[in-house]
Amino acid sequence: MKTIYKLDGKKISKKALVEKMGAERVKRMTEEAWETTMEDPCICNDFWTGAGMLNISFEG
Repeated sequence: MKTIYKLDGKKISKKALVEKMGAERVKRMTEEAWETTMEDPCICNDFWTGAGMLNISFEG
């Protein structure tokens, strides 16, 4: 599955996100979003970060 990151509603690459927040934090949030999506695909995976609201979704 393809992972899609959106920061404040604008698409952002994983590389740019890692530069802003750090690899460990991005990995932890992505794993949490994946677990939540597997439990219920209708739940919106939003996280508040210092840079804004991050939405993680999965496609495919």
